[in-house]
Amino acid sequence: MTSRFPGIVLAMLGCLLALATSAHAKSEIWLTGTFSSLRFNTEGRDLRGVELKIVPTRTGYQGALQIAEGGLSEIMVVDVQLRRNNTIRFNIPVSYPFYGGGTFEGRVDSKGITGDFTFVGVTGNPERLVRGRSYWDTPRRSPDTVDPRGTKGK
Repeated sequence: MTSRFPGIVLAMLGCLLALATSAHAKSEIWLTGTFSSLRFNTEGRDLRGVELKIVPTRTGYQGALQIAEGGLSEIMVVDVQLRRNNTIRFNIPVSYPFYGGGTFEGRVDSKGITGDFTFVGVTGNPERLVRGRSYWDTPRRSPDTVDPRGTKGK
């Protein structure tokens, strides 16, 4: 009876290790997707917020970034660096007018990204980008909705 004891212990340890490994794999955060805080501001009749779509590439992750502060920025392509503890960082290339040279550092969780933009050494308010559909994927059906060009939506 004592000869089976080490085998049982090893089998139980193997099972525990397998469970711990699978639990760890399930807790990893999925980095790719669309993260947005873009919202139509009815008072100012314009858009406010940030949208970031992260995709994998051969060399890592890249993001399509758009910032709206009343008016829309152009789409900016950024190289997204994944760091420890689900943190990300990217630099906005200096070639982009107005926002070029800025940086973003944040943390990804299952529901989105929370982080800070820094422009010319000044860090802004924390930004919360919610994981989900793009603002641009939402149908505009209200006749009162104004699109970024200033024309009424359909």
